[in-house]
Amino acid sequence: MYLSDRDIKWAIQTGKLIVEPPPERTDATSIDLHLDAVSEAKVWHIENFLEHERSAGATRAELRIAQYHLAEFSKRYLVGPPEYDESEQQLVGVRGRQVIVKPRGFVLWQTREKVGTPDKNADLICFVNGKSTRARAGIVVHLTAPTIHASWAGKITLEIANLGPFDLVLQENDVIAQLTVCRITSPPERGVAGVSATHGQTGVSGTAN
Repeated sequence: MYLSDRDIKWAIQTGKLIVEPPPERTDATSIDLHLDAVSEAKVWHIENFLEHERSAGATRAELRIAQYHLAEFSKRYLVGPPEYDESEQQLVGVRGRQVIVKPRGFVLWQTREKVGTPDKNADLICFVNGKSTRARAGIVVHLTAPTIHASWAGKITLEIANLGPFDLVLQENDVIAQLTVCRITSPPERGVAGVSATHGQTGVSGTAN
């Protein structure tokens, strides 16, 4: 059962739902999510990755997706976007207090809000969705795994991709996604603590840093 605006407000007030800072407004069945500071936006440094792989005889940036360890991999290859320029080679760049995402660009950027449910007796789960008006310009803001499981909490990493024809301009505090909340039949026997690699994350690397 999905929660209405009045039930979402009640869940936040009673501590059943964590949203920090609390929302200024609630839509009929959702809460807006905002982008965090520009300094939190990250891109993969492919050249560093290629340099390492070439030393092992590789010629392409091939990633064994089922085997890599996100936190360790992020320490090596996640960096802030470079200063913006108009070259075709650069797909993501920082221009002042803005991040420009060109067509085919990809950036990881977390929400300003910490979202989730308490460690114990959690009977809610949440879903992260894009905003339809933004999507029609070609932006995808959360590529996979939209579910925030019961007893998980942290800042949400958004996998932002530009599939459209425009250079997209993003900046701190932009409303770019929304959160819906659902009640489950009962709290799960097993929480996510010690199981989820991203529980408590404060950055896009998937760790509490």
